[in-house]
Amino acid sequence: MKKRDDILNAALKLFNEHGYHAVGVDWIRDEAQVSKMTLYKYFPNKDNLVEEVLKLRHSQFKDSLESEVFKHSEPLERLNAFINWHVAWFFSQDFHGCMFIKATGEFHGIETFLKVSQAHKDWVASLLTSLLSDAGVDNPSALSQLFVVTIDGMIVNASIFHSLERIESAWNQLCKAASLPSLPLEAPSKAFVM
Repeated sequence: MKKRDDILNAALKLFNEHGYHAVGVDWIRDEAQVSKMTLYKYFPNKDNLVEEVLKLRHSQFKDSLESEVFKHSEPLERLNAFINWHVAWFFSQDFHGCMFIKATGEFHGIETFLKVSQAHKDWVASLLTSLLSDAGVDNPSALSQLFVVTIDGMIVNASIFHSLERIESAWNQLCKAASLPSLPLEAPSKAFVM
C-alpha cells in the first residue's frame, strides 16, 4: 500500500497548497512518482481521490489535535491547548486554510465531500462540547457551535490578515461568552507539523 499512501500524501499536499480544481491527476502522478495506471488502480477517478484525501486530512487533524489537548489533565489547560494548537497551525508553513471548507466551496453539490466535511466539523464540535463540559461551562453544546463557527472565521481571518491580535481578540470574546477566564494564546511557531 506504499504507492497508495504516496499518492494520497502527494494529493493532500497539492490540494492543500493549490486547491482541488487547480491540481490535475498528472500533477499528482508526477508528485507521487507513480504511473497513471498505478494512480487509477488505487483511485478510479479524481472524486474518489478527493474523498480519500479529506478522510486522511481528518485523521491527521484529529490525531494531532487530540495528542496536544490530552497531554494536559486540567480542563482549562486542555481548552487552552485546543486554541493554541489552532494558532500554531494558522501560522505554520502547512497552513493554506481549511481543506474541508475549500472542498465544499469548490465542489457544490457533491454529497460525499459535503458529508466528510460535515463529519469533520461535527467531530470538532463534539470535542469542544466535551472540553467545555469538563471546564464546567453552562450549555456546552450550544457554546461549542459558537466556538466552531468562530474558529472557522479565524481560519479565514488568519488566511487574509496573518494577525495574532485579531485571533486573540475573538478568542477573548469567546472566553467571555462562555464565562471562562481569559486563556492566553502562545506565540506561534513555524515548526508546527500536523
